Amino acid sequence: MMMTRWLHWSALGALMTLTFATASAQLENAAARLRFGAYFPSDTDLQAFNKTWFAVGLTFATDGVPLLGSDATELSADLFTHQTGGSRGAITSLLVTQVYEQPVGESDVRLQLRLGAGLYIVDTTGPSKNIFGGRVGLTLWFNDSYSVELNYDLTDRFGANKDRANGFSLTVGYQF
Repeated sequence: MMMTRWLHWSALGALMTLTFATASAQLENAAARLRFGAYFPSDTDLQAFNKTWFAVGLTFATDGVPLLGSDATELSADLFTHQTGGSRGAITSLLVTQVYEQPVGESDVRLQLRLGAGLYIVDTTGPSKNIFGGRVGLTLWFNDSYSVELNYDLTDRFGANKDRANGFSLTVGYQF
């Protein structure tokens, strides 16, 4: 168990170092995007709080990492939260994501595949836990500013019930 965690954190550290080194050299091409939407947890214990949570995210994108063949590299922070009755909970993700893009026809519409990994801070049923996780997502860009994003987050287990902060999120984004 300890060896697995060490390997996860070492891989994440190497990926973040590579990404930050590339991103710092390419800041003139950077863009930021704000996203709002809904998060749908797939874990039954998290669904017991609320089946639909609020989702908000901020993404900072630069050119891709040539070694990985990506079109863009993103650093993102997302917050999934709910408040039901007296119960509150939050999941925060801090991710490094590689983006692979494909134009759709002859229009401005683009489809992107996102593969990310990073830290999830889960504060739902007791003291907050820091866990490793990842994300797979698809983004449909309507033009250079507006997008719709569908993601699936997959994380390590946490808490006494061995829950996971897995779930789908659907967000609408604006790039500025």
